[in-house]
This record gives sequence, C-alpha cells and structure tokens, in this order.
Amino acid sequence: MSIDTNRLNISTSLLKSTNIDSACPPEEVFACNQRNKFFETLISSLPGIFYLIDDTRKVLRWSNNTQGVMGISEKEISEIDLFDLIIEEDRETLKAVIDRGFVTGETAAEIRVVGKGGSHTPYFFTGVITNIGERRYLLGIGLDISKFKEAESSLQESVMLYTLFAENMPEGVVLLRNYQSIFANHVFISILGYKNFDQLRTVKLTDVVAEIDLADFMELYASLEKGLCEKRDFHIRALTKNGDVIWVSGRGTVVQWQGERTVFLMVRDITEAKLRILAVEEEAERLRRENISLRSSINERYRFGEIIGKSALMQAVYESILNAARVSASVIVTGESGTGKELVASAIHQNSDRNDKNFVTVNCAAIPENLLESEFFGHKKGAFTGATSDRLGYLKQADGGTLFLDEVAELNLNLQAKLLRALDGGGFIPVGGNLQVNSDFRIVAATNRDLEECLRKGMIRQDFYYRIHIIPISLPPLRTHREDIPLLVEHFLSLYKSGDEVPTISGVMMESLVDYPWKGNVRELRNTIQRYIAEKNLDFILLGHNQASVESGEAPVVRRDQSLREQVHHLEKAIIKDSLSSHKGNRSKTATALGITRKTLFRKMISHGL
Repeated sequence: MSIDTNRLNISTSLLKSTNIDSACPPEEVFACNQRNKFFETLISSLPGIFYLIDDTRKVLRWSNNTQGVMGISEKEISEIDLFDLIIEEDRETLKAVIDRGFVTGETAAEIRVVGKGGSHTPYFFTGVITNIGERRYLLGIGLDISKFKEAESSLQESVMLYTLFAENMPEGVVLLRNYQSIFANHVFISILGYKNFDQLRTVKLTDVVAEIDLADFMELYASLEKGLCEKRDFHIRALTKNGDVIWVSGRGTVVQWQGERTVFLMVRDITEAKLRILAVEEEAERLRRENISLRSSINERYRFGEIIGKSALMQAVYESILNAARVSASVIVTGESGTGKELVASAIHQNSDRNDKNFVTVNCAAIPENLLESEFFGHKKGAFTGATSDRLGYLKQADGGTLFLDEVAELNLNLQAKLLRALDGGGFIPVGGNLQVNSDFRIVAATNRDLEECLRKGMIRQDFYYRIHIIPISLPPLRTHREDIPLLVEHFLSLYKSGDEVPTISGVMMESLVDYPWKGNVRELRNTIQRYIAEKNLDFILLGHNQASVESGEAPVVRRDQSLREQVHHLEKAIIKDSLSSHKGNRSKTATALGITRKTLFRKMISHGL
C-alpha cells in the first residue's frame, strides 16, 4: 500500500462541505481560501507526526515534520509503503489499531518508527475518525516518547537495583503509609512469619506490635510521619503471624515515595540475644537475692546494712526491707524519732534495682515554705531574685533512683498535689520554666506522726496518702527489743573509738543501759555512747542498779555496820540475781550482759548460793 501522490486537498473538501461554490460572492471565496491557507500552514507546522489516513489505509497527508523525522524527501514518499516506515514487529499492531479506529471512532497505540539511519524511535499515536464529505478518515498525531521511555527504563533499572539491594540485606526493611505496608523485603516478611508480601499487605503494623509497646511505637511513628524528627531508634516486642512474641530493634526514617512522606523501617530480629540477656539478668537477680538471704538468714542475721539487731522484731523489719526492695511501689516508714527510718530507706534503695542511681534525702520539715517548689522541682535562671543559674530540683536529681521524704507529713497540701501528679507520670514544670520535665523516681517516705490522724484532720490529701502508703514498714522503739542493746553498744563503741583500742563497758553499766527506757531510741543510745567514749562515764547511771531508784532519784542504801567487802558481796549477789531474773535464768545471756565469762558467772553463783 503506497502513499497517494494526489494528496487530498483539505481546502477543497472543506469548501464542498460548507457548500461554497463558484456562485458564491468573491469576498466569501477569498475568505474561505484564506482559512484553507491557515489550516494548511498549521498542519504543515505541527510537531511530531501529523497524519490523515483513509479507510483503505492510504496516507493522504503528512505534516512537514514527518519527512525530517524519517529522513525522506517529498518525492520519495510516493515510493514508500506506509508500513515500511514502521518496524516489522509493530506492523500487525498498526494494522489492527487502524482497523479498530474505524470501528470504535478513536484509537491509540505505541508504535516504533524507522528513523534516519535505520534507528527505531518510539512514538505514541492517537487518532479520531472524522467525516469529510461522504467518506471517513483517520486523523491524528504521533509524539516522540523516546525520552519518556529512557526515563521509564532508567526508573525501572533503579527500582530493580534498589529491590535487589533490599532483598539481599540481612535486615528486614519495610515502607509504611498509615501503618500499612507498601513494600517489604523477604527478610521482614519472614521475621513476622508471613509467606509473601500479599499476606502482609492486608495487615496493619499496629496489629503486630505487642500491646505493652504499642503506645511507644505509635508515638515514634507519629513523630516520623508528622516531621517532628527525621530518624528514631526503637526496641520493641512484636507478634508473629502465629501469635509468638519476638523482640525486634531497628531505626525508623522518613523518605519521599511517590511525592509523599513515607516511613521507612529497618528491623532486626534480636529475640535470641534478648532472651539470653534476660536469662542472665534473671540469674543475676536470683543470685543477688540468694546472696542477700544467705547473708541475712533468720538464725544468724544480726545486722542489715547499717541497721543493727537480731531480735525477732528486727528480723521482721529486715524481711519487710527485702520485700520492699523487690518492687518499685512507694514505701512509708513509720516509727518514733531516732528508730532509724533513714537507714531503712537507704537499705531499701541499696537492695533494689535502682541502687546504681541517686538516693536523694529530703527533710520536708526543714525547707522554708517559700522555697518548697524551687527545691523539689528546680528553677530556671532568673525565675526569682537570687536565681543566678538553672538548678535541678530533688525530683530530677532522683531520676532513676529513690527520693526519701523524711517528715513527709510536714508537706503542704498544694505540694502534695503536685508531687502526686509527678508520681503518676504527669511530670512537673520547674519554677520559671514553661516546658514539662519528667522524672522516673521511687518515693520512700517517713514520719513519726500518726498519718491516719493527719488524714482525719485534713493535713494530708487522701489521694496522696494512698499513693505513698502502698508498702508500710513500722520500726519498733528500742525499749521493745532491749536484747539488741548490747549489739548496738558494741557497734557504737567500735564505730566511735579513738585509736585502735575499743573501749569496754562493765556488766553493771551494760545492765543499766539495757534497763534504761531510751525515749530517744537508737539515736539517744548512740549519743550516749559517744559521750561515754569522750568523758568515760554514763551520765544517766547512778550507783544503784535498780532502775526504779534511778528514775526516782533515790540514793543507794549504805550499810555502816558492814565492811566494804561485805557490802560489795551483797551488791554483787543482788546484781547477778537480778540479771538472771531478767534473762529468765539463761546463764549465757546473763554472763554476756554482765561482761563476764559463763565459767566466771557459774563460779560466782556457787559462791553466792544461787
């Protein structure tokens, strides 16, 4: 099929179609001719390949640009078949496209044209059917899409390269939009236990994150998607397709994909390593607890840290300390002044998993009212007169550790409310600041007051009371466990000795120390021993051994009819008899209390007929 050299005269056809003939006035004919010339110029100047084909597939008209594209002259056109201008593989496609166009009224196809020097150039042809006179023609244009094809090829190569790279990475990678996967490599798919991407495509990532870590992961994802940060590391538990819990870690970043912000995650399965770490930590914790228990066994335990005592009451206190140290709940330590509440709080901290962080002690009764918030929450430079620099408050100093609130009942209600908010994870704002600060701290509080009475009087908020009153530990007064006094005395003598020699206390003095009521408890006993070391006397002891006479101020009875030896003999007998009675006949305890050996005690008992 060759191109018709008697090309269709568009102007003539248009004239006929508008019924313009020789009978028309000359000015109308002139105007019509001018329009025809305009259309001729327009068609000849069109870019790409403009064409007009009749229903026999004859090309009736080309644009001038066609000749330049194909490298042929106007004279050669008559000698060239239309399909010679198309590569052989596309000729059948072209025939089908033309035929379909005459049936459907329009057509479009990608056809490769033979250009200069035999080159192949892809063109995208579109056409519509038009009626001129009584005949139908296919009118259209073809545009060079070689640059688009090159870009498409380059893009496909890039996609193939990145896909190849992603598929051969040891880590799992996934592209997410609205928590939905739009791409994932086989490593990521297999980590979650799926067979292929089609299975994963329908699953939202929020459904595979364990509930315990979901809130943290959603916060991370939102910060990436909204542009609050460009990258974030994560360490979470995930659920596989079968419901198994696995540990994964990785990094999330933001990339542009198809013109939109897209979250890109790189993930590693660290389950085996994490389980090994957890096993080691669990074993270390077990050994630590076992070590504490062994060192503090009921039968042999006479001290716990800086706390001294082996009585049943103190053993119960030690057990309470161990139980409190195993958890992170708030503790309230109650007891009379001088019973050692701060030592208990310190022991709880040292035996807890917070022992590598700060133990911050606060005497709530010693802080002026106008400085409470600054001391607890810190302040910013310039917040008030004298604030010459930023200062961390007690709450931030105790971050990760323990905050010991001594005399907690002295806090005002307003500060109690703010502390309660910080305790419940609401954070706090330093004085003069505008940004919320968070701190992970544990409270151990202490008081010598009756908290329930304070609650009834409205001195303590009910919610604050229940927040700090989770684990109560009550310290007994010293007078209720007098059997611990000799241990305490020995401890203080050794602690406050001057030089290498440890001072001693006679049996009579020891009995007096045991019998004394100790209203100031362990603190009073400590101070008494310090004075004894310095002054070599116990300032509360009179010559008599009977405590009643000591408290009443009565002088000991002096027998003028007896010699010194006889009076000493009678006094020694009375002392031994009284000590045996107070220790219920236990000779070992009596000997210890009197500061003599058991053998010496037995000999003296025989001597005195006891």
